[in-house]
Amino acid sequence: MLMIGSSADHPKLKNLITQSEFLAQYPQSYYLIKIELSKLPISTLKQLKVLENPQINFYLLRHLIDVGAFEQALPYWSTIPKKLPTQQLESLIEVLLKLGKWHELTLLSKHIEPFDRLDSLLQLQAGKIIENIDKQQIKHLPVRLLPKALNFHQSCKNTVLLLADHLEASIHLQKLRAQYNKQPEPSPNSFCMSEVFYVGSALDCTEGFNGFAMCNLNQSLPYADYQIIMTKRGLANVRNRQMTLSLQSDIDVLIHELMHFSGFEDEYAVYGRKAKWLCNSSGLKAPNLYVGTVQSAPVDWSPAKTCEKGRLKAFKPSSQWSKMQYQELPLTEQYRQLWRKKIVQDWQFKQKMQANKGEVIIN
Repeated sequence: MLMIGSSADHPKLKNLITQSEFLAQYPQSYYLIKIELSKLPISTLKQLKVLENPQINFYLLRHLIDVGAFEQALPYWSTIPKKLPTQQLESLIEVLLKLGKWHELTLLSKHIEPFDRLDSLLQLQAGKIIENIDKQQIKHLPVRLLPKALNFHQSCKNTVLLLADHLEASIHLQKLRAQYNKQPEPSPNSFCMSEVFYVGSALDCTEGFNGFAMCNLNQSLPYADYQIIMTKRGLANVRNRQMTLSLQSDIDVLIHELMHFSGFEDEYAVYGRKAKWLCNSSGLKAPNLYVGTVQSAPVDWSPAKTCEKGRLKAFKPSSQWSKMQYQELPLTEQYRQLWRKKIVQDWQFKQKMQANKGEVIIN
């Protein structure tokens, strides 16, 4: 039998290493020693598992999460206290949210008493309509609600509305926006992006033809020249003035698709209906694509793979691979200049059209 007098004042047990060694040898002494569980090493916490104490299990779980051992942590979710101190719970939620660990956040919600912030986060992740979420929680959640109008600087050549159909998509699109704004292409004010707005299930997104993401929006939107929508899955693509991205999309994909907004064409082989309408007549089809014969192609342009499945041949400005053929390649200065030129041309055309209507452009 272990006998301890005034254990908290025992000189040898004030040392953390001594405490850990003592607890490992005598787990039951945990109830007699004044100690901070958060300071115990994971090896000692594992020794204390035999006590089946929910508070110890919580700290063991937290240690495993902090070192990224999520598989090892799985058995402990069901053993933590039903009611946790708010500060501990908030801290755990923020760590899991930052890491994008939605499975773990769901497990947490199943094994503790209802907690408004956690419940609201999971509803956002499920794409619930914002009106169905606790109004008191909305202002504390990492999402922005769609306004009636957008404000852009008047120097913006193209304005872009950013939308997400669930919380993880919103967070991912915010990161892409920050990356783009750090190094805007092809130049500052070419594309001015709004904040990311959460619209939840008002966006109906599916994987369409050939796995491309497709989204329909069931609500009115404030005006912008273009829209970028982030959803869970599907291949990135541009249809008219709408770009759809998925959680797999990175900054290279975003830049590639922005070039499509400016009329650039892919330099890899296209198929089916696109090959038919793009490659059956000659002419300059895009800033980076001419379709026709070798004799009629612009001087110094090189063969492109675009129309391998079409009637005529395709040509591109450079003999080198470009971002329109392989998204992961850096944007070359030649293509950057072509892109800038096209954006300026489009902007001047838009100004002229507005002037003809007797209107002033206000973004």
